[in-house]
Amino acid sequence: MKTRLERYKNEHRAQNVLSWIFAGLLGLSVVLFVLFVWFSPVYIADPSMQPTLKEGDTIFYDRLYKHFHELSRGDMVVFRDPETDALLIKRVIALSGETVEAKDGVLIIDGKYGLDEHRYGADAPIDFPETIVPEGTVFVLSDDRNYGEDSRKAAIGCLGSSEILGLVRVRLRDFTVFTQGS
Repeated sequence: MKTRLERYKNEHRAQNVLSWIFAGLLGLSVVLFVLFVWFSPVYIADPSMQPTLKEGDTIFYDRLYKHFHELSRGDMVVFRDPETDALLIKRVIALSGETVEAKDGVLIIDGKYGLDEHRYGADAPIDFPETIVPEGTVFVLSDDRNYGEDSRKAAIGCLGSSEILGLVRVRLRDFTVFTQGS
């Protein structure tokens, strides 16, 4: 016959085991939510975002960001190429209502010079005509400006928020964390 103390110990032990199982399942649920709902991985297969992102890097993009915050100039966004359905990563250059153009390799936004193109690896001069960014859209460019799979291409054009899948947050080569505007 078990004493009252022995019965209490057995019940307490069972509750302790159940609480550890519950905590483990809760932790696993949080990890799965973060990895498969909030963030999504993308393998970098082209050099268009060099020097920031290199071929072979893996990035994680934040799928929920666009629902709670406005995009800023300098943000890196993920979207699908309308022709190939491939995932593309580009940098936001101009925002809704702004005009953007490049003359003699200099990027001009709303008639003002001064966007430091060397920060984005623009060694080769680029030129494109003035574009007015429609309301609710952004104008994006590759960091390596020689790659034209960005808003300069008619099939891509300016991107609306419904076309943008998310904002790049983490690069998995050296665990560099990107913040808004980086």
